[in-house]
Amino acid sequence: MTSNRTRKAITSLRSTLSIYQRRRVPGAAELARRAREAPA
Repeated sequence: MTSNRTRKAITSLRSTLSIYQRRRVPGAAELARRAREAPA
């Protein structure tokens, strides 16, 4: 069970990663995959 603060952090991280992927930042896709695998 993740806390509300952790869930907010993951949500903000995902939005940042989506921007990174649009800019083709190396490693962004891998980080996004890990963020999705993390319990949200």
